[in-house]
Amino acid sequence: MNIIINIGMFLVYALFILGILAAVGFSIYQFIGNVKQSKTALYGILALVVIFLIAYFTASTTDVSAAVVEKAGLSHGGVKMLGAGMNVFYILVVATLGALVGFEVARLFKK
Repeated sequence: MNIIINIGMFLVYALFILGILAAVGFSIYQFIGNVKQSKTALYGILALVVIFLIAYFTASTTDVSAAVVEKAGLSHGGVKMLGAGMNVFYILVVATLGALVGFEVARLFKK
């Protein structure tokens, strides 16, 4: 019985990796085929990278208590990444809310 489960798990892993490779390969193929239309996607990816870098360099390593760090087994870098992830979340939430309010205000003035 365990042999069948092991074979099934390896098959699932292989199909998962194949699916990831197909998705990445198709994305690269579409990007190369439509470079002009892909500029906006590149700008979005670049903006996310810049937001992450800003969040990482402004992240504090003292946001999490020492007891939580010890219990979770986090390192100094892990705490910094946790803080960066929280900062990215906050930045994106504020940017989204700002965009929503801005679009609604702009729509009011268009009428």
